[in-house]
Amino acid sequence: MNLKEAFQVQNVINNLSDHASNYLYKTENVISVKEKHFRSKAVEGQADEERDMTDYESKKFPAEGVIEFLLKLIDEREKLAKAINKAKLEMEFDLDSAVYTNRKRHDIAGVLDNLVRLQSSHVIYRNQGRGYVFNKDGNQTEYRYDIERIQTIDYDRNKLRGLTKSLYAKADEVSNDIDAALINVKVDYEFPFDIHGDNDTIIEDYINSTK
Repeated sequence: MNLKEAFQVQNVINNLSDHASNYLYKTENVISVKEKHFRSKAVEGQADEERDMTDYESKKFPAEGVIEFLLKLIDEREKLAKAINKAKLEMEFDLDSAVYTNRKRHDIAGVLDNLVRLQSSHVIYRNQGRGYVFNKDGNQTEYRYDIERIQTIDYDRNKLRGLTKSLYAKADEVSNDIDAALINVKVDYEFPFDIHGDNDTIIEDYINSTK
């Protein structure tokens, strides 16, 4: 399989592990319940009765079988991780670093792109200022005045526009290299289950195969 398929299998293993773990967390799936009704002790001549109260509709699999399946998934996850790491080491570039750096490259380009959208401005707010003075009679009086607001960006928008374009271009180039690696780099691993199978069906098939 290639790297892309290997990462998909990782997700499948994680989903299967979560599904099996959730099954074991539900008490009704891991216990059998029987009730004994002692009718004879209450009324002479009445027959005692034993009832099976186990929730068989919920209890699809034996607990030990699901536990073994979870342990099998741990082994498969480890095998796959080692195979992926081996494949990465044989690549011409560091895939994890390239993915992380490219994500940051996109983030920073977004920041610069936002700065490019800002513009300097010049606005006059008529009679928006308010002050107070004492008149000749000693009384405090209000007066109004205009406010001029000048906003000036502290950078060269054209320069940032060029930097943003350069970052996006580099990000696209690296993305193409990553996409090509995901398809072309081979991973020496074979998934023992049906990658497209239903979770319950996969668990059932595994338990049946170990009987």
